[in-house]
Amino acid sequence: MLYYIRLHYTCVFLRFAKKKGKYGVEVYAQLAEKHRENGKQKTRIIKHLGPVHDEKDRDRYRSIFQQELQKSNLAGTGMGNMAFDPPLDFGMVYAARNIMEDTGIMRSLSVLGKYRETIFLMIAARITHPGSDISIRRFFQTVYYPWDSPRIGKDELYRALDALIGFKDRIEMRLFTALKPDTSVIHYDLTSSYFEGGENNDLVLFGYSRDKKRGKEQIVIGLVMADGIPIHHEVWPGNTIDPKTLESTISVLKDRFRIKNMIFIADRAFGRSKSLDLLDQNRYITAAYRWDQPYRNVLMETDFTDGNVVNDLTIKKVTISVSDVMKEDSTGEQRTLAGKRRYIAVYNKEREDLDLEDLNDKIDIVKKKISEIKDQKELKKSLGKMKSLVKFTKNGAVLNEKRIHILKKIAGRFLVVTNTDLPEDEVVSAYKEQWQIERSFRTIKSFIEIRPVYHRKEERIKAHVFVCVLSLLLSRIIEKRLTVSRLTVERTAEILWGIKAIPVKSPMRIVYRSESDEAVKILNEMGIKPPDRILVGALPEMS
Repeated sequence: MLYYIRLHYTCVFLRFAKKKGKYGVEVYAQLAEKHRENGKQKTRIIKHLGPVHDEKDRDRYRSIFQQELQKSNLAGTGMGNMAFDPPLDFGMVYAARNIMEDTGIMRSLSVLGKYRETIFLMIAARITHPGSDISIRRFFQTVYYPWDSPRIGKDELYRALDALIGFKDRIEMRLFTALKPDTSVIHYDLTSSYFEGGENNDLVLFGYSRDKKRGKEQIVIGLVMADGIPIHHEVWPGNTIDPKTLESTISVLKDRFRIKNMIFIADRAFGRSKSLDLLDQNRYITAAYRWDQPYRNVLMETDFTDGNVVNDLTIKKVTISVSDVMKEDSTGEQRTLAGKRRYIAVYNKEREDLDLEDLNDKIDIVKKKISEIKDQKELKKSLGKMKSLVKFTKNGAVLNEKRIHILKKIAGRFLVVTNTDLPEDEVVSAYKEQWQIERSFRTIKSFIEIRPVYHRKEERIKAHVFVCVLSLLLSRIIEKRLTVSRLTVERTAEILWGIKAIPVKSPMRIVYRSESDEAVKILNEMGIKPPDRILVGALPEMS
């Protein structure tokens, strides 16, 4: 059976053409038109729609054909004669969908089956409307969604999260294979996210708070990035210490991801003896914990006047003996590996000025509190972390001049440690890139807002974090594509929301796309074809 549209004095129709292929007769859907040429009627293919495997495919192609018919009918209708429903947001969701299809992310999520659309909606929503996973229902009512309708009932949302975390390892590997990031340099960092209380599981526990939220239970999150995008993450119990995560993470990268020849760049939290012993077994760059000895004295005593200037940093190679950094019970192998370490002292004048300004502000606050609060117990409570600047004696509280002297001497200084053979300037530059992953954590925790976490079950807390990491992945890809405008993903989202879908009050369920020259320009820069001026498709309904 053929379906026809009459357009511009031609007859366009849908046909299912048969073609003999490698595995027998294959069927393809095509849009074709009949026209006259030299007095003879001929057929011309307008568009190849795709292969036909079953009746479901035939119905889908018929639907596409009907949409073309509706567009044709609407094209000749004046907008002044129409009535419209309130506009729906479309630009950011459209861009997110295109990027995730183009990069293979949507294909990687196909293991989720019927919940793939639900997870896509969660990922896209967190970029512009961060909130709880359940609030996705409200978000869905504000957007035009022409794809398969997601399942967003409360139970379906929970089941989607359960499915997501159940396939976590498989999805990470699929994404890794699809995106093919450069893994010569791997960045790793940890952060924590606190809870307000009410959880009762083995994941949310008290521990060292990187949020500086003492007295609150938390989880610990490890994030691995390569080529500027997240490739792996892990959620640990809140009382997990930094070194405990290190061995497991390196093992996953080597065994599951098959990354053998890499330089592992870790945050300064890993620059202590236990972590360095583990890092020594790999190629790495990190920063020593500058309060530990002998690193503290080295930083205080280093003269940078004859150092090399690299951008805004002054660097200088320093020597530290193995005996000064290894414990007496260290093995011979540990000492041998530690002997391969190289130390580079780094000085940043701008950072020094900021550190000293912050220190002086704290000293002023401390002095005032000492003069106003005489009860030492109350004073300690009032000072919080600043109590390290105070020395408490039987005769009262005074400034801790020794600690303040040390803080002034190490202001703007840090010590990079590596066992690679890279030139010193490249080592320091590589470590500076570690700040990128720290910014990514801030993206997760502020822009994507890993909090609030309203889930109580361990697996759903982990699934919630996974959604946030996938949103981070999407945002990083967006920013990497905007090399000309160099827009942040936040600003990009604001611009793209300028593209609205305006439903027409018509039985045909037609939707007009509003104009936004700036948004169209951004889409073009990202390599995305702007949506049609006339959109067609049934508007989604709440389940």
